[in-house]
Amino acid sequence: MSIPFNPQRCPHCKKKMDAGLRIHPACIDDYAQAQAAKSARAQAKRALMAAKVDKALTLAKRESFKTPSMHESECRTIVQKIARIRDRDDGCISCHMPANYSGLWHGSHFRPAGNNAAVQFHLWNIHKSCAQCNLFKGGNLSAYRPRLVEKIGLDRVEWLESQNQAVKTNVDYLIRFKAVMGKRLRRIEKQLRETA
Repeated sequence: MSIPFNPQRCPHCKKKMDAGLRIHPACIDDYAQAQAAKSARAQAKRALMAAKVDKALTLAKRESFKTPSMHESECRTIVQKIARIRDRDDGCISCHMPANYSGLWHGSHFRPAGNNAAVQFHLWNIHKSCAQCNLFKGGNLSAYRPRLVEKIGLDRVEWLESQNQAVKTNVDYLIRFKAVMGKRLRRIEKQLRETA
């Protein structure tokens, strides 16, 4: 019993070929170009992956050199930006400056960040403020408190004022906090771009 001949197909055009051929003679040049392009794409993909790995290693190394105060500063920057976005339609918490003021806006702490680690990243404690009040008037706290009571309520303000415990934040907590709040900030910014 003989085995029937099953003709092979051309790797380029996929048509049946005669016995003994590996590719149709008319397809040789096109097939070579297609293989070269495929090889170039694979090489570009490998280079891109290597660049991503290199970037990740560089970022990890850079993170390892940061001090706890650098991590803390980055966390504070993220939370202040979230507070400024949250209050984008409000004026300065401490003065008469309206929301359409074209100057510099800050995320001002009601309880100063340096002395009050327990609430330095808490969003009840951070509100949009003009640069004049935050930088040159020390937060303008005499006007800040009444407006804060009006905004978030007396019970929350009193809770902020009662948080006097000493808190030691470790680097692992700061890194996790930065990752979570950074993701939240990116999501908020994306929503703003989509609605604009």
